[in-house]
Amino acid sequence: MNPYDYLLELPDYILFVICILAMGLLTVVATLVMKFVGRFFPNKKGTTLINTMLSGILLPTGMVLAFVANDVWQADEKGRVAVEQEATAIADSLRVAKYLSATDGQPVTALIRNYGRAVIHTEWPMMGRHGGASQEAEDYLENLALKAVELQTGVPNSVRSIGGKELRRYILRIEAARGTRLAIAQSSVRMPKWVAVFVMLFVSACVMAELHLGFRRSLAISMTLFSLGFGVTIFLIAAYDEPFTGVTTISSAPIERALARTYH
Repeated sequence: MNPYDYLLELPDYILFVICILAMGLLTVVATLVMKFVGRFFPNKKGTTLINTMLSGILLPTGMVLAFVANDVWQADEKGRVAVEQEATAIADSLRVAKYLSATDGQPVTALIRNYGRAVIHTEWPMMGRHGGASQEAEDYLENLALKAVELQTGVPNSVRSIGGKELRRYILRIEAARGTRLAIAQSSVRMPKWVAVFVMLFVSACVMAELHLGFRRSLAISMTLFSLGFGVTIFLIAAYDEPFTGVTTISSAPIERALARTYH
């Protein structure tokens, strides 16, 4: 497990504190850098940065953060929708199996339930490790697809054939939702994006420090507010990044509820 994944496994309140402290450390470093620059490269002409410079830096910084946050939150939402769609398709498949004969329905029901259990108990932990997939779940899904095709080849317009057609339709939905879920499980904020975010934040902190170096109170207040504001933003990005990893994770509860339903 890399250090970033370890952070995602921490409780939210600890991750929140770490993000705030990280921003605080960044502002301290920025202040020290600007003091170093002022000492060894003094401003002999007495010119100073103007406040509009800070606005000009904060605007692109906010845009970069917004783009990164939007990608993370959209991936999280798509993951939740995919799980709900998969659970609905599983429930519909079980409902179709109810109308089949015992000879056909019982094997279909067993395959569906075995697939769901393989997803919950095997595939879900694997997704938390960089989007791994369960071969067991894949095999159950393939067997379901073969069973649906077998049912479809029966007497046209019979209950068996119509049931096989409907079953195949829902299996395709399961496959599509599972594919989306596995793709999203592999998504995360890449290193270039994190580098861009922290470089922009560091530059903004440097400008803010330069503007307030001669005023301790205003420097302390501005840097504290900077740390809190941007620390919360970083927390919200980190907490929802890799949506199937960590504490703030997408749950398999919808699939569990679908399997728990009994159709008489």
